[in-house]
Amino acid sequence: MPLSTQTEIEVETVATSLSIVDEGEPRECHLTSWRRAAIPWLKTPSLRSVMREPLAHFLLAGALLLILSSLFGRSAAGNNRSRIQVSAPEIQRLREIWTRQWGRPPDAKQMDNLIADYVREEIYYREALDSGLDKDDTIIRRRLVEKMEFLSQEIASTNDPSEADLQQFFESNRQKYSLPAEAGFTHIYFSSSRRGAAAFQDARDVLARLESSQISRADAAILGARLGDNFMLRSEYPPQTRDQIKNLFGDEFAVKVLELESGKWAGPVRSTYGWHLVCVLEHVAPRLPALSEIRSQVAIDYKNQRLQAASDGYYDRLRKRYQVEIDQGALAAAKSQAVPAPSAAPTAGSAADVD
Repeated sequence: MPLSTQTEIEVETVATSLSIVDEGEPRECHLTSWRRAAIPWLKTPSLRSVMREPLAHFLLAGALLLILSSLFGRSAAGNNRSRIQVSAPEIQRLREIWTRQWGRPPDAKQMDNLIADYVREEIYYREALDSGLDKDDTIIRRRLVEKMEFLSQEIASTNDPSEADLQQFFESNRQKYSLPAEAGFTHIYFSSSRRGAAAFQDARDVLARLESSQISRADAAILGARLGDNFMLRSEYPPQTRDQIKNLFGDEFAVKVLELESGKWAGPVRSTYGWHLVCVLEHVAPRLPALSEIRSQVAIDYKNQRLQAASDGYYDRLRKRYQVEIDQGALAAAKSQAVPAPSAAPTAGSAADVD
């Protein structure tokens, strides 16, 4: 077969195939016009020699396959994008969620409603992604970051620590578990809001009576209830740490109580409520508990540390893949305009890593 005739047949085949694949889809250049323009050009002597090479035939066939693959692939992607499959595992998951929430399995109508809601949600979800609604959304961003952190911690959270692991962790963090000093006490209250400036002097007068009469603690409590004022909380407390006393009466009161000698009435001691006469019943010295006393807390702390280590390690591996560039001029300008944070506020983590 002459080369020109063979070439015409091959071009005709390509054009026909393209017209069939793209039938019904408007194109900028009609294939018929392209075929009429291309065949005379293919008959030129310079091109005939090229078309004799098998490589030219191979490239022509490859181009045809590439075009067909692109067209069919795009069509398949569109079909998959608009196709929602509600699989058996998904149906079972929906059923289990309903059962856990309501304590019974859904009936037929409720199951249909669950499927309808799932399809509705999936459609809205896909359309939201197509519309780019997930971009620059702080809540979605944080949720995705949380999921990545959960994934990084998943392996570390599967195994329970051994007794040896807990003991080693406890020994390495003994000071963290040291129990502070405590004081148990009773008190007589004198209200500043009720007595005004006389509250302090009234407390001193009652203290003088307690010291001179050598009144027992039980009798003092009875006398205090009569000579002092009603207190909204308790009149006697078991051993309390400084923080516990501070939360109830204020820091000044907590510091003073821990310094008082036990078994004697002292004061007046100021609190956030007014003035108090205080008798320390028991002092408990600081101590380090045994692991058996605080095993549950140590186990929680050990797991948390392991999860944090797993998360940090995962991030470090990811961080090496990225090159971070920070506009130092803008950063310096932002820092110069910043208002100094209160000393109690936590400091932000370093955000100026630059590769």
